[in-house]
Amino acid sequence: MNKIKLAFIAIAILTAVGGAFATNTCVECGGSTQYYFNGIGYVEAGEYGGDFDCTIGSGGTCTYYKPDPGGQPNVYAPCHQGGYFPL
Repeated sequence: MNKIKLAFIAIAILTAVGGAFATNTCVECGGSTQYYFNGIGYVEAGEYGGDFDCTIGSGGTCTYYKPDPGGQPNVYAPCHQGGYFPL
């Protein structure tokens, strides 16, 4: 009986550790400053839904964000999909 109890405790510990690694935080771009590419460089876009919107179905990347502004200030990653248009 003790071996079964020990096996269940080991499974519980492994499940807890595995669950902790499985729920790592991912970077959300929606709360970051948004930029759009104007053909020459990246320009600050403003607030999504207030200053600009993205048309669905027009393809491409609507806005970009900086995933690591302190370590890599000139690196941009795609955030919203679609076509950019100001409001």
